[in-house]
Parts: sequence; C-alpha cells; structure tokens
Amino acid sequence: MSDELNEKIDRLQMEVSQLREFAVMQLAVIQVMALKMGIAPQQMAALSPIPIPTPFDLMDSLKPKG
Repeated sequence: MSDELNEKIDRLQMEVSQLREFAVMQLAVIQVMALKMGIAPQQMAALSPIPIPTPFDLMDSLKPKG
C-alpha cells in the first residue's frame, strides 16, 4: 500500500510541476502579447489584482533548483 501511495504522490508531483511550467509559459506569452500592444510588464502588474512576476522571475522559476 505504501509503494502505491508513493507512486501516486510522485505522479501528482510530476503533474503539478508540468502544469506550473505550462502556466509560466502561458504568462510569458501573455506578457509578449501585451508588450506588442504597448503595455509594459510593470503596467500589467499594476493593473492586475494578483501579483504577476517579471519575465526574468518567470525564467528563473523554470531553472532547476538545488
């Protein structure tokens, strides 16, 4: 039972990691589109009700930890 649970946890952690990377890429695409429309990342962050990381922070978040 413990091995099965560990496998499920590992699978979920991998899926969460993949979803996180996908979300980061989507946000980067949105920021590029905003730049093309003349909206700077700082303006986008100021208008957003939730914190938006800068493009540099996004790229750093994709780097392997450790």
